[in-house]
Amino acid sequence: MQRKIVLANVGTLGDLHPLVAIALQLEQRGYATVIATNPDHRDTVIRAGLEFHPVGPTRDEILEDLAIDPVEFGRRIGKDAMYVLEAAVFPYLKVTYDDLLPVLAGASLVLAGSLMYSARFAAQTLAIPHVTIALQPMVFLSAHDPPSISQAPWMARPLRCLGPAVTRAVYGPGKFLASRRARPLDDFRRELHLPETDANPLFDGQFSTLGTLAAYSPVLGQIQPDYPTNTVVTGFPFYDGGTPVDPTQTTELHHFLAAGPPPLVFTLGSFAVDFPGEFYRVCLEATRELRQRAVLLVGARRNEAIHKEHSQDVLVCDYWPYSSLFPHALITIHHGGIGTTGQALRAGKPQLIVPFLGDQFDNAERVSRLGVGRWIGHKRYSRTRVVRELQDLLDHQAFGSRAAAVGRMVGLENGAEVAANAIARLLSPTTPTERRQGAPGSVSSQ
Repeated sequence: MQRKIVLANVGTLGDLHPLVAIALQLEQRGYATVIATNPDHRDTVIRAGLEFHPVGPTRDEILEDLAIDPVEFGRRIGKDAMYVLEAAVFPYLKVTYDDLLPVLAGASLVLAGSLMYSARFAAQTLAIPHVTIALQPMVFLSAHDPPSISQAPWMARPLRCLGPAVTRAVYGPGKFLASRRARPLDDFRRELHLPETDANPLFDGQFSTLGTLAAYSPVLGQIQPDYPTNTVVTGFPFYDGGTPVDPTQTTELHHFLAAGPPPLVFTLGSFAVDFPGEFYRVCLEATRELRQRAVLLVGARRNEAIHKEHSQDVLVCDYWPYSSLFPHALITIHHGGIGTTGQALRAGKPQLIVPFLGDQFDNAERVSRLGVGRWIGHKRYSRTRVVRELQDLLDHQAFGSRAAAVGRMVGLENGAEVAANAIARLLSPTTPTERRQGAPGSVSSQ
C-alpha cells in the first residue's frame, strides 16, 4: 500500500510551485501525494498530474469578505506585514482546519508551509508527523543573518555589523507586538485542546521539531546557529508548468526573440501584478530612453492600457514560463518574489528588483549582496532612477559575469530531489551517521 504524503500551503504560484516539484519527485519514489491548497490552484495542480484537495476560500472570496479590491489589499499588506495574516489567514483557521481533516486521514506525513497553521494543528490533532517547508531565508528571522524587513529595509546592514546579540535585542519588541496580534493562533490551539507551548507560533513555534526544508538555494542563505534543529537547505524546487499559454503569444514571442538582441524582461509575478501602480509605465519609458527591446508580462487579468503599447520593440504578454523566457533576457526586472528570484538566478542574467512587500525586500537585498543585481523600492521607482540602475547593470560587466557564475551554481541544484530524499529518510529509519550529516531525524525515532 502506498504511503500518503499531504503537501499543504496557501498563497500564490510562488508558494505552490515548490510543492508541485517536490510532489512529482515523491510520486516517482512510489508515494501517493496530495496538494492541499486554496481552490484557485486546482487547474495548475491537476495539469501537473497530481491529486488536488481544496482548502479555505479563494482569493476573490477573501477580497469579497474584506470588501476591498486587489489594489487596496496589496496596499494594506505593503503598509503592515501582519495584515495578510489578520485578514486572510486568522479568520479562516477553523475553515481550513475542517477542510484539511478529511485529506489528512491515513496520511503518513504532512509537509506544511510556514503560513499553513491549520495544517500543523490538524497534524498534531491526528498525531501525524509533520515537516515545515520554508521558502525564503526571511522566514527564519535569524539574528546571525538578519533579514531586510519591508518596514525598515535599511536596518539589516547595520545589524549584520553589530552582531546577533544586538539583533536579538532589536527584534525583541517587534516580536512581542507581533505575537500579541497573533492571539487567534493561541486561542484556536486551546479550542482544539492541543498541548500548551512556550514557542511563539509566528516565529520558532512555526517549525516542526522533526525537520524543516529550507527550499531555496544556499547561495541566498546558509544554515545559521539559531535555525531550528534538523533544517536542510535543499536548493530551489523549480516548477513553472501547469499554466496554459496562448498559442498566438507563443508564436509572437518566438518571433520577437529571434528578431533582435536580448530584451529587458519585466514581470510582477502572480500577486503584485494585480496592483502594479506605475511599474509598467516606467518600464516602457526607461526602455525607450535606453533604446532597448522589452518583454512585459502583465498577467491574465489584462492591463489593456499596456497591451496597447505593443510594438516592434515591445512585446506585451499575459504570462510566459520563466524557465524558458528568463535565459533570453538582457536583464530581468521583477518584484523579488522568491519563485521569480530563483528563476532569475538560475537564468544567469543580471536583475533589477522592485520589491513591494514582505520577503521581497530581503530577497532583493540578498541578490544585491550576491553581486548579480540591484534593487529599488517601489516608492522610488521613477524613470530617471530605473534608467540609471539599468545603465549601471549594462555598463559593468562584473554583474553579468557574476550572474552567469551564480546561474551555473543554481542550475546544478535539484531542490525537489533533495527535498524528496529528505522526506523519504523521514519515513524510513536513518543511521546516526546520516543524522550527523544533516538529514532530519526519522519518523520512527520521534
